[in-house]
Amino acid sequence: MHTRHELTVPLPAGHSALTDAYRALRVFVAYLIMVRVFGTMIKTPLTQYYFLYVGLPLLFVEIGFGLFYVLNRLLVNKGRFNVYEFVIILLYAYMMLQGGLAPYFFYGQPIFTGMTTYKFWGMVWDGLIVFYLLRIRFLDLTIIRDALLFGAWFQLPVFLLMIFTLNPSQFAGTLFVYCNEAKGGCQFEFEIFFFLFASIYYYVRLIKTNKLHYGLFFLIFFSYIFFINQKRGVSLSLLATVGIYSLFHMSRDKLIYYSFMAVLALGLLVGALYLFYPDVLDRIVNTYTNAFMAVMGERTGEASADARIRQGLIAMKYLDRYPLGWVFGNGKLDTDWPGIPVDFLRFYASDLGIFGVIFQYGVLGLLVGMSLLFLFALRNHQRVRLHRNESFYQAVLYFILFLFIRGIPTGGSFFDPGSATTATFVGIHYFFYFAELHYGRHYKTPLTV
Repeated sequence: MHTRHELTVPLPAGHSALTDAYRALRVFVAYLIMVRVFGTMIKTPLTQYYFLYVGLPLLFVEIGFGLFYVLNRLLVNKGRFNVYEFVIILLYAYMMLQGGLAPYFFYGQPIFTGMTTYKFWGMVWDGLIVFYLLRIRFLDLTIIRDALLFGAWFQLPVFLLMIFTLNPSQFAGTLFVYCNEAKGGCQFEFEIFFFLFASIYYYVRLIKTNKLHYGLFFLIFFSYIFFINQKRGVSLSLLATVGIYSLFHMSRDKLIYYSFMAVLALGLLVGALYLFYPDVLDRIVNTYTNAFMAVMGERTGEASADARIRQGLIAMKYLDRYPLGWVFGNGKLDTDWPGIPVDFLRFYASDLGIFGVIFQYGVLGLLVGMSLLFLFALRNHQRVRLHRNESFYQAVLYFILFLFIRGIPTGGSFFDPGSATTATFVGIHYFFYFAELHYGRHYKTPLTV
């Protein structure tokens, strides 16, 4: 699925409509894989059908693929794993052991029950699946790029159509609708990972090319994230990511110019909201005010902010009771387990961000997750040479940085679907280096600066 302004390689000899059709099919397959990686279908009206008939069967396929892949490498390749494969195997093994053993020692929950509560970690094998499809050339990096951009442009009008034509209140209680009076009642809460990647990619293209239509594309997706999705941690993490990119990749004059343009555009958007949709502007102001009050430990009247205070007190209670939980984590308790303390019936560690990660996985789990994914990506970046200035490479790199920053307020890659998202993009990032390392195999990579 070539796009007119993104085609970066010449058409191959013998190019035909059949070649285009086959490539479009692979782009669509890559898009479906990313839908799974991002957990997009979980926040749709098809949630229940997806869980029963797609999600769980795919989880068994992913875990089965991972185990078969490991056995094949052990028996056929004599245990010769590349660094990325070793990282995924070690990460999965550690998390499953921690999920089973920690709640067994602290609370007496059966080991297998604890491991089943971590079943979403089976999705880290998606990263290995994508890496394998890249290695055998069913996919290439240009196909991954086009699939991500296709997903963003395909889902944007679908989400907007539902937002403007359906009443979210009729779907209250589902995973794709969030109800909070402090935020104006019920709102749709679709998954926006495609929009987040597109925002970063088009910002990179804007800075590199100075073409204003890329700036327009960036504003379209950023506006949806900031004004419609209204997730505080996500919006601020995205702003921090593009800010860091600007500091490293823009001259001082260019930084001043684009900062002025960004402030001007934001002022115009705020002015338009004040004139035509003041209720939306009021919700945004209240949202960030409540977040600040929650950080200060004050009650806000907003259910989500107050819940974080309550759950933080529960976490501290059990960390005081079991001090080793600071090191090894408390794990996750199954709400169907008869011995579960009543405090954990409505306890969600993911609501506590990085503190929730420490509570559930411990400092050791935090270090293992960080070192095996984000620090690996940083080390890999230092070894990449040919693609360091390529737009898609930088977009992937800074998307990983976004996932890291987002993990501070939200828990990031330690909770579903973040585990699969981080593992997959670290794998895509590593493949740039893998393609350079095996230059003679002529893997197809984007080369547009």
